[in-house]
Amino acid sequence: MNKARRALAALLAPGIVTLLLTGCTPPPDEDHYAIAVGSNKDFAGLELRSIFIVTSAENEPGRILGTIFNKTAENMDLVIGDRDDELPLNIPAGGKVEFQDVPTVLSSTEARPGARTDLTVKAQGDTTSFDVAVLDGTLEQYAPYVPK
Repeated sequence: MNKARRALAALLAPGIVTLLLTGCTPPPDEDHYAIAVGSNKDFAGLELRSIFIVTSAENEPGRILGTIFNKTAENMDLVIGDRDDELPLNIPAGGKVEFQDVPTVLSSTEARPGARTDLTVKAQGDTTSFDVAVLDGTLEQYAPYVPK
């Protein structure tokens, strides 16, 4: 009986070790994305990444944060905004605009912090909307961006 258990253990050991080791790493073809507060949208050759708004309160000015990447070979003019603001931007060919470096402030935010609201983007004659988070300065990394 003891001999049978040892033989079974010897047969199973490599499989158990392999299962434990491979269970710790994801499959090589699986996509992984960083967890981010903001919303993502691909539109007209642009990649909008981690887009959200910071504000002190509902109906107060709100600053857009996140990054827009231009994946085209041409400079891209776009307009981003909400129902009462349209803010023009130029994204260089193959480049990006990081909103923490380019203050883009809406005159009023339609939703309170903790809620979500829609932003509209217009580029190359097309328009799209997407849902974004509205945050306040409670988290210290966003406090410097809350419009005064």
